[in-house]
Amino acid sequence: AGSTADCRPAWARRVEARERYPEKPMIDVTRLHHVSFAVADLDASKKFFGELIGFKELDRPAFGFRGAWYAIGDRQLHLIEHEGAGREVTGRISRSDHMALEVKDLEQVREQLEAANIQYGRGSNDDLGFSQIFCSDPDGHTIEFVRYF
Repeated sequence: AGSTADCRPAWARRVEARERYPEKPMIDVTRLHHVSFAVADLDASKKFFGELIGFKELDRPAFGFRGAWYAIGDRQLHLIEHEGAGREVTGRISRSDHMALEVKDLEQVREQLEAANIQYGRGSNDDLGFSQIFCSDPDGHTIEFVRYF
């Protein structure tokens, strides 16, 4: 009896999966607008995203709760201060609960993280042609930095 394991590369399986769906999606999404993270300590998160990573803070409407908005190119990151946020969140899985940022120089990212005493890990996805560095923001959200070969 032969094995039923699919030995094709991951990209080939993804292409086949895409072919199962109609050409035109039911909802015509044009692009991602923003990512939003709940944070326990807005000031610590602003230091991480504004000072360490260097995102430009945007004006934000005067909602009835604390928060901050940042530009990521022509997209946005919204931070929402919430008492229940933080590392105590159970069930967080870094491979699904994360934000990935494409960068020009992973070595510069490594140097900045080390200078700020932030622990990080490295990865590589040869099938897709990029290297990665992973770290956590002050609330434990995984931040992935990606550089294509």
